[in-house]
Order: sequence, then structure tokens, then C-alpha cells
Amino acid sequence: MSRLQSLSTPSRRSRASPSPSPAPVSPRPASETSNHRYLRLVLSEIKNVLSTWDDILLQDGLKAGKGCIDEATEMDNILTIEDGPERPRIGPHLEALGEARSGLRATLSKLDKLLLKLSKLIEQAETLLLEAYSKQQGPMWLTWTLEDFVDSIPPLLSSHNGELVELTKISSILLDPSTKFEAARAALERWRDLGKGGERWCAAREWEEMVDLEIGGGEEEKEGHRRRR
Repeated sequence: MSRLQSLSTPSRRSRASPSPSPAPVSPRPASETSNHRYLRLVLSEIKNVLSTWDDILLQDGLKAGKGCIDEATEMDNILTIEDGPERPRIGPHLEALGEARSGLRATLSKLDKLLLKLSKLIEQAETLLLEAYSKQQGPMWLTWTLEDFVDSIPPLLSSHNGELVELTKISSILLDPSTKFEAARAALERWRDLGKGGERWCAAREWEEMVDLEIGGGEEEKEGHRRRR
């Protein structure tokens, strides 16, 4: 039985991301322009990246990390048993440990690819700003201008990159054969905590809420975010 059952693209400016302002409320555009639609598409893709990051971290990564600890523990227990016909075979656990370690490395690779995708989305948003700046200087939907939206995105890249650095360090602990059980368990708990309330998680949720408020997102989308949290 498992012993763990309880278980960069820089910003163009250094200023903080804008916060929605309740007043004055500018009238919404009578009809969305191509700039509105393109920005909405980019923002939607960014939300998908944030959601996928959460899923990979808490599903793929946590499962692989737990497997690394469980299988290493099982092998340690088997090796304490005197060699003989009654001693369980260690081969299957060794194979499972290899799969868990591969899964953990694959998790980091997936997260790295998401960082690259987020970086490209930032570039697309900045390109839109450069092309539409002279024509799109007023509020897009509520109070944020196109520039406000674009400026709000790069901090997400920084927070996700910072978390990946820490996850890589945690993985090194879990992948090290000399790591003791207690240290490995503490590392896995830290991994889990990052996926449920770390600095990156908080920044992502705050950004999603501000964007939903500014665009006037539907109740279904807001309810989806609440269920995921």
C-alpha cells in the first residue's frame, strides 16, 4: 500500500498590471471590430494555457512524482527481505520506477512547451498593439484599453517561468536515488501546494478574473473558473 495516500518575454513596461476601475464606465462598442475579435481569441488561448498548466501539474506531475516515491519505497522494502522464493520480484517495481521518472521528465517538458506557447501569444498581442495603436486607444470593452490588456500578460510568463524553475528543482529531488523518503514526501507536498495556491496560481486566477470582468464574460465561464478553484 502506498505510503502517500494522504497525499522570457519581458514586459514592454515595468508598471504593474492595471486593475479594473468601477468608474467611469465607458459605453461598450456597438459592434466588435476585428481588433476586438483577435484580442478575444488571444486571451482565450492564454486562458487555455493556464488551465492546461494546472492540469499537467496536478495530474501528470503529481502522479509521476508519487510513483517515484512509491516504487522506490517498495524496492527498499523488498531488499530488506531475505533472498528466497518468498521474496517478491523487484523487476516490476524497477520498471515502474523507470516509467514514473520518465513521466516526471515528460511533465517538465510539457510545461516548458506551454511557456513557449505563452511567449508566442504575448508576441501576437504586442503585434496587434503595434498595428492597431493609432486606431484603438480608447477602452476596448469596459475600462481597459488595448494597451492595458497587452501589458497585463507578460507578468504571467514571469510567474510561470519562476514556478517551472522551482518544479525542476523539486524533480531533481524526486529523481535522485539517494533521496530519503521524508525528503521526497516533503518535495511532493511542495509540488502539490504550488499547483493549488502558489504565487503563479494566484497571479493566474487574478488575471483571469480581471479579464472576465473587463470583457463581461458569461456566467458559465465564471462558474467554470469557480469549479476549477
